Amino acid sequence: MKKSIVLMIWFVALAALTACGTAVSAATPAAITDTFFSAQALLDVNGNGQIDEEDTPIAGATFIVALPSGAEFGAQTDESGKAFVTIPASVEYPVTARMEAPKDSALNIIEPSTITLKEPKGETIQFLFGKQ
Repeated sequence: MKKSIVLMIWFVALAALTACGTAVSAATPAAITDTFFSAQALLDVNGNGQIDEEDTPIAGATFIVALPSGAEFGAQTDESGKAFVTIPASVEYPVTARMEAPKDSALNIIEPSTITLKEPKGETIQFLFGKQ
């Protein structure tokens, strides 16, 4: 009987150690993180239709990132004309990004009207606006 108990304890201990060893040696899944997009709205001060040093930031414009599912995420630009949007980690690409002029402004988008992103690259997308 004593031998049976010792044998039983030995099997339980062996099973516990084997389970621990399996968990430790299992592959660790890759981390899934959210994606961040940034954009800047600029006013074409000199009217040349190109982004250059003279262009000034626009506060209150809305930066929108649209997912293939139809969901949209948006944020308004601050005094520096910049806005940041966070997209959940499960996003599928491509996504589209656009910028809308501040409400009740006389501004219209010059370029780009929308941009398709096949993957996040970390750069700030710049949108140029002009007066109507």
